[in-house]
Amino acid sequence: MTKKSKFFSEMPDDLYFGPVFDEEEIEAVSEVMRSLRITQLTSNVVNEFEEAFADYVGAKEAIALNSGTASLQTSLAACDIGPGDEVIVPAFTFIGTVGPVMQQRATPVFADIDQDTFCLSVEDAASKITPRTKAIMPVDLFGHPADLDPIRELADEHNLVLIEDACQGHGAKYKGVRLGSLAQATCFSFQETKNMTTGEGGMITTDDPELANICREIRHQGERSWGVIGRVGYNYRLTALQAAIGLVQLKKLDKFNDIRRQIAAIYTEKLSDLNLMLPKEKPYAWSVFHVYSFLLPKKLAHQRDKIVDALLANRVPAAVAYPSALYTSPVFHQLTGPFNCPVAEDVSSRVITLPTAQSVPLDVAKKIGAVTRDVIETFRR
Repeated sequence: MTKKSKFFSEMPDDLYFGPVFDEEEIEAVSEVMRSLRITQLTSNVVNEFEEAFADYVGAKEAIALNSGTASLQTSLAACDIGPGDEVIVPAFTFIGTVGPVMQQRATPVFADIDQDTFCLSVEDAASKITPRTKAIMPVDLFGHPADLDPIRELADEHNLVLIEDACQGHGAKYKGVRLGSLAQATCFSFQETKNMTTGEGGMITTDDPELANICREIRHQGERSWGVIGRVGYNYRLTALQAAIGLVQLKKLDKFNDIRRQIAAIYTEKLSDLNLMLPKEKPYAWSVFHVYSFLLPKKLAHQRDKIVDALLANRVPAAVAYPSALYTSPVFHQLTGPFNCPVAEDVSSRVITLPTAQSVPLDVAKKIGAVTRDVIETFRR
């Protein structure tokens, strides 16, 4: 039986760490429903959401889709990435980054990560480039921007497409500039756990009007005009109902991100002297802390899962994001390897993730930090 933390009694037994809605979102959806125009084909609300999001991130174009995964696949397809092409991806990320590469029948090539940020290692990515490499896909993991300038230089040097997975990076900044205009295509997700949500949804932002138009064709069955099909496409449209939620959530995003940063600061204060590797913000970065992920000392790595179980038993909604380097999953065994990403393998063996959702009250975040500290200390003894 797991020992209860001395702070256990202070923890709520029904902690909610999902999206935050109020009457504004409810009214926005109701207004669309009353109009009887609920799809992008009949309503202008999706266009309004696209324009507002493009303006927020400082991009010329935005294309709304029904998921972050669809955003990534559409970007790859629009850049003519397909069979025989290689795409460099980080080995430590969510499957939604890499699945679209395989959906395009291209080959993901896994590169290692930077241990401080968990983002793509530029040096290791450079070592994985071959004559078949056509694109590179950095991920702004957990809300911390990848180091985009040297990645862009690498892409330019080798004539590679740069597609940025910012599905966890809404509002994050690289050298003072919001993510969304720093790659050929930047992809966002609005799934319910994200810093802002439409329930499910995604967005591509770009400064390339031609690329944007191709993405719009792919999003709508490849249709160039009524009855004229220009390419293979999909039904990846966002609904007006979702866009209505997105317009309201976008207005709240800065506030949501400020709350997440406050929660992260609370966790850092509570855990700072336990010999843990806590999240770092590089000088070029302004993180939005999609989650708070830290590393245990190596001597506790073998007890990581027991520590997570103990946290859960103490009502702390801890998780492991992510439990392994992606290339170790069975779906990738068909790929030519072996892949050697020692940092990704080490990080995945020691990482623990705490929630930073804006629905978590700051006083509860303090209790989560205290319980987490107490539990880890019991395993250090």
